[in-house]
Amino acid sequence: MNKVIYIGELALNVVLGRDGSASAHVGDLLVAAAALDCLMGVETIFVGEDSADAVGAHIVAHLEESKVDTTAVDRFSEGVSPVKISSTVTDGKSVIHSANPSEAVNPVWPRFSEGDVVLFGSYMVLDKRNHDSIIDLLKHARAMKAKVVSLPYFDATRVPRITRVMPEVWDSLEVADLVVVTIDDLATLFPGEDPAKAYKSHILFYCRKCLVLDRDNLKMRFFDGDESWTKECHPTTLDKEHWTAGAVAGVARALAEGMTDPDDIMNKANETAHSEIAAKV
Repeated sequence: MNKVIYIGELALNVVLGRDGSASAHVGDLLVAAAALDCLMGVETIFVGEDSADAVGAHIVAHLEESKVDTTAVDRFSEGVSPVKISSTVTDGKSVIHSANPSEAVNPVWPRFSEGDVVLFGSYMVLDKRNHDSIIDLLKHARAMKAKVVSLPYFDATRVPRITRVMPEVWDSLEVADLVVVTIDDLATLFPGEDPAKAYKSHILFYCRKCLVLDRDNLKMRFFDGDESWTKECHPTTLDKEHWTAGAVAGVARALAEGMTDPDDIMNKANETAHSEIAAKV
C-alpha cells in the first residue's frame, strides 16, 4: 500500500467543564485521522510545526504513540506551541495562545512517490506565513503523481472575516485532485447554499471531484462534474468529530489502495467511520 501524508496544524486543545474540570486532547480532524490510519496499518507521516517546548513535546509524543512518523514536524525554537482553550459552559469563542515564528514552516519534507496520498487542511495551510511554501510542495507532490486531497476547514475564531482567507482557499482547491468537506465547512464557506449548489457554483471551477460528509444525516455525497452519488451511512453513536475523522481516514486508505470509483471510496469511508477503532482516536 502507498503511504499517506497529512499536512496540518498541531495544537493542544483544552476543554473547560462546567464542574471546574479540564480535559485536553491533541490536534483536530487531521491528527485524529492520521492516528487512525496508522492504527489500521497504513504508513503515515504528519507534516506540521510545533515549538521545542513542553506542549510541543507532548503533541509529538502523542503522534509517536500512535506510530505516526513525526520526522516532518518542524520543532521551532522561537515561539510557543498553540494551545486552544474552549468551554462547555458557554458557546463563546475559544481562546488560542500561540506565538508563531516569523519564518514559514520549514520541516524536512517527505519524499513523494507515485500513488502516495497527501491530505492537507486547517488554518496552518491558509496562514499567509505558510501558504505559498505549502502550495509549492503540493504542486511538487502532484508532479510526482501523488494524489492530493484538500480539506477546506479552519477555526472560525482565527478568521474574523472569511473573505480574508478566500484567496488561499481557492488556491488550495485548485491544487487538489479531490476536495473533502463537511456540511458545516460548506455552511461556513458558502452560507445558505446546499451542497449541490455550493459544488456547482464554487468548487467545480477549481476541482472536479468533491466528497461532502454529513454526520447529522448520516450521508455522504460524491460529486464529479454532472454526476453525483449518495451513500446512506451506518447508524453510529460516535460524535461528529470522531465520525468525520474516521471517514477522512477511510478516504485516505481507499486512495492509498488505488480506489477510484466513488462508491468504493465512500464505502471505505463509511466502514472506517463506523469501526470501533474510530472511537479511540
